[in-house]
Amino acid sequence: MSTAPSTKGTSKSLNIPNPNLPSKDKAPSEAGSTAASKKADESAAAIAQNDPAKAIEKLETRTKAVNANNIARVANSQLTSSDEKLLPLVSLKTGKSLENFPTTSKGLEKLNLVHIDQILTALEAERSGGEAKRRETLRVQIGLKASPA
Repeated sequence: MSTAPSTKGTSKSLNIPNPNLPSKDKAPSEAGSTAASKKADESAAAIAQNDPAKAIEKLETRTKAVNANNIARVANSQLTSSDEKLLPLVSLKTGKSLENFPTTSKGLEKLNLVHIDQILTALEAERSGGEAKRRETLRVQIGLKASPA
């Protein structure tokens, strides 16, 4: 009779950040964005109490958008040329394609800071730092390497 080896004490938890979830590590400069997210959470709770069907619909839209974006990120991570077409991401709130989304990774370098911020906001991604940091954040959100090789 054989017994399975004991796994007691061998459990390891992986701490893999999800780009679709807000970061738990908040810098002091993000205090304003934290207040805005609390307000959004409160309004979402109010909507859920007033109209559960609408709350479920919003959650469903968000879930579908997260799934679509994860599929797009995996596809985009497989690109080997800056001229290959990116699979576009969608807004977490509306589930629709993002405006001004670059068609290629080469087009990403042509986006101005306003467009980068619009896309990051629609993805509910971090928008701290200067233009270079935000551009790098967008590359990662799209599924590309942080810095072009």
